[in-house]
Amino acid sequence: MVTKKPDSEKPLDVNRFLEFLSTNLIEMPAEVVSVQKFTKLEIENILWKNSLSELLIKSHEYGLIKLSDNLINWLEQEKELKILEIDKAALEDALSNRAWAKKIFEWLVIDTYYDFDKDHIESMKWKVSFRIREKRDSSWNSTFYYTIKRKEAQDEDSAVMRVCYEKEFKINNVVLFTELLHYLGFYKTRAKKKQRVAYELWKIKFDIDDYAWIPTLLEIEAATKEIADFYIQGLWLQNNKKSNDGSRWLFESYGIPYKTFERPKKEKKVDKQKNDKR
Repeated sequence: MVTKKPDSEKPLDVNRFLEFLSTNLIEMPAEVVSVQKFTKLEIENILWKNSLSELLIKSHEYGLIKLSDNLINWLEQEKELKILEIDKAALEDALSNRAWAKKIFEWLVIDTYYDFDKDHIESMKWKVSFRIREKRDSSWNSTFYYTIKRKEAQDEDSAVMRVCYEKEFKINNVVLFTELLHYLGFYKTRAKKKQRVAYELWKIKFDIDDYAWIPTLLEIEAATKEIADFYIQGLWLQNNKKSNDGSRWLFESYGIPYKTFERPKKEKKVDKQKNDKR
């Protein structure tokens, strides 16, 4: 359900967007593909209508990004729960040999978060995030994804699980896309990395994460709290500490500093009249 939310003061400068593409692409796309109305509504439901949502829609139209095959794109909401300090070897054995879950990938995951317009995203009272995710396999082959997410506090499961609206897009040319972000005034705010092993069973995801200096944890993504509880019991994890908080809470809990970036400084305006007199 789309909720009415405040917009950012600054809309996307479409002319500047097109100027960047015409300068940096060998040739402009012969055809601009309109984003489906439903996808557009989903984007605006997460970010509302501002320069970031407009950028995402335009980038989709001009072929810079496309919807990924992530299961989350076909669900209305993401519902996840962290299970802390697990025995990784025992859990993988249980998932593979007792639950018959399918191992879908194992790689390094690097998340870089962006903001714009004086920390517009960070200042929203609804918890919203925009990140670029790199997934790097053991051969150092990387794929890049653009993810937007908004936490939902009103869901019946939100007291136990982290409930979010989320969409993921595959980035076709990450160098071009990140240059575009900087050109339009977006900037990096924070980053984190982890080793992830992911399993899937029906529409349930089991992500086993290893951060430096933090004990191994499991994230379960399921449609309801009851489904998550069923597998927590089945995997003998009912006595482990659990959390529905995000990664910043996790780092703080273990006293680990989160990688942050200095915000861009404002350029000082030069008094042209003073310079002319010199």
